Amino acid sequence: MSDRTDLNEREEKFLDRMKAKAAKVVNDREELKKLLEKAQDKITKTGSDDSLKAKVIEFLSLIIRMIKSYAVGDYRETPWQTLVMFVAGLIYFITPLDAIPDFIPVAGLIDDATVLVWLGKSFKQDLFNYKKWEEAND
Repeated sequence: MSDRTDLNEREEKFLDRMKAKAAKVVNDREELKKLLEKAQDKITKTGSDDSLKAKVIEFLSLIIRMIKSYAVGDYRETPWQTLVMFVAGLIYFITPLDAIPDFIPVAGLIDDATVLVWLGKSFKQDLFNYKKWEEAND
């Protein structure tokens, strides 16, 4: 896993809080289900009218599928740390008042994208393994 030098101090503190929440959510199927539904709702509302949004939506869709596959027992190869960090990233994503509030045009999505890019880089191998499994099981 990479260090957190790609995140500013404020984002790092916020992500740490989200990670603590994520550890609880991962162990509660109902809360995990609600989180996935909220993330999917936000993706739907965001739309995909430009490349940044499209990439964020594509990445979020991938981690939502990965978490769902884990939750229903179809794919259990996701390491615990990866699962917790992706759930933390989803919590960060759906929180409207994060490091940069989502109601600020463009900038509100950029901080979400920054955290998501960091997660993608940090857990690249786990994502690759899941995508490989997903392709083989479609």
